[in-house]
Amino acid sequence: MPRNRLSHRALLLGTLVIGLSVASDAAKAGGFAIREQSTTGLGAAFAGIAAGPDISSIFWNPAAVSLATGIEAEFGASLIIPDTSISGTATWNPAPPLNAPPPAGFGPAVPLSFLDSNGGSIADPALIPTIYSGAPVTDRLSLGMGFNGAFGLVTKPDNGNWAGKFEARTSVLRTYNFNPVASYKVTPNLVVGAGGQMEYAKATLKSAFPNVSALADPANFGPQLPQLLFGGPNPTISIDGNGFAFGYTLGLLWNALPGTDIGLGFRSSLDHNLRGDIAIAGAPGLGSAKFTTHLEMPEIVTASLRQRVTERVTLLGTVEWTNWSRLDKVVLTAESNNPAFGAVVGQAIQVLPLDWHDGWFFSGGAEFALNERTVLRAGGAYEESPIQNATERTARDPDSNRVWLSLGAGYNWSEMTTLNLAYSHVFFEGGSIDRTTAFQGLGTIHLLGEADQAADIVSVSVKIKLGPTPTDVALK
Repeated sequence: MPRNRLSHRALLLGTLVIGLSVASDAAKAGGFAIREQSTTGLGAAFAGIAAGPDISSIFWNPAAVSLATGIEAEFGASLIIPDTSISGTATWNPAPPLNAPPPAGFGPAVPLSFLDSNGGSIADPALIPTIYSGAPVTDRLSLGMGFNGAFGLVTKPDNGNWAGKFEARTSVLRTYNFNPVASYKVTPNLVVGAGGQMEYAKATLKSAFPNVSALADPANFGPQLPQLLFGGPNPTISIDGNGFAFGYTLGLLWNALPGTDIGLGFRSSLDHNLRGDIAIAGAPGLGSAKFTTHLEMPEIVTASLRQRVTERVTLLGTVEWTNWSRLDKVVLTAESNNPAFGAVVGQAIQVLPLDWHDGWFFSGGAEFALNERTVLRAGGAYEESPIQNATERTARDPDSNRVWLSLGAGYNWSEMTTLNLAYSHVFFEGGSIDRTTAFQGLGTIHLLGEADQAADIVSVSVKIKLGPTPTDVALK
């Protein structure tokens, strides 16, 4: 194939990538990871995904770029339809306000019964797009890339006056991950791969703030004080930050025996140094403060098996470990002074405790070749959340253990085009919440809550062959 035609095709592929690069809004696996990175994988509950069968496996294993038989691109999207609700009750444990007498007549815990217990739904439907491409450069070397959002979270309780508003009103985390990869065929049966990660993250956390103006009048220090401080349209404290992080991926594909394919992939941690502002909307006189914080995304190790048992049936399996335990806490450190927030340069403004555990994912499934054009898939999985008790579970991310049940199909529309469809239902265990939020000079608010979640996921992808088979590649 002439070099200029190859260049034109590469330019076309790059244009498609740029034109379709949109970010995910919400949806998550354990913690705030986004698992919906492959329609093929979703159809079998991600069983066997690090061992193939197509270039969407690049996310888990960079050696999978070797599966491209020509210049290929795959575009996918998953629609997450959540069914969620959150509820709770709050109590105030008062402390003497600064420069004011303690509230009279209050015991150690004051029920905030005027706040609604029902927070309503916490998540809306979300679209998760993915893009992959790959091509052989020689008979041993292949190059490609993935573009997606590896981590993300958007939660916002419908009821802005619910009992948990002082912990969470809006929580947004968006990431954009670019993952160039290369693979090399060491032997006819062994391929190794490596890649880089460049990820941009943007986070916004909003919660209610007490009406501290009520403390200005000593006449308010009576039975009405809790209502004045915590009831009604409280102002919103907003934390906004963004930053880049860089990492890498490693992997191998091993055809251990005829019909037996093993894939092993590793995604490195990503240490985001987020910088931004903390401010209170509705209280402009308090100003704002600059902060910096480290948000460290976890390492992920994925091992997968594809075992052909007949000409039509292939059994699939995956085990995945995610190092969520590195998220012990998130510390916001002041980069400017502001007495309203207790912000002193170099000292912590806020500490967000997490104390998460490592996450595990186990899945099994099968593929059935109905005919030369159609493949059917099915699978199930159990995912162990990094959040294992009520004190770790927040109203921002009320994650819990879950079970996946999945169905999928692939159809070779033509020699150049393959379509994949998948559907999953995710069953979550109930998630209790036991969190305490501190306010300088006012004491703490204790939230006891419960989150109920389930989700339906529908996914579609199209794989397009933009170039020739390896035997025709002019760059050999």
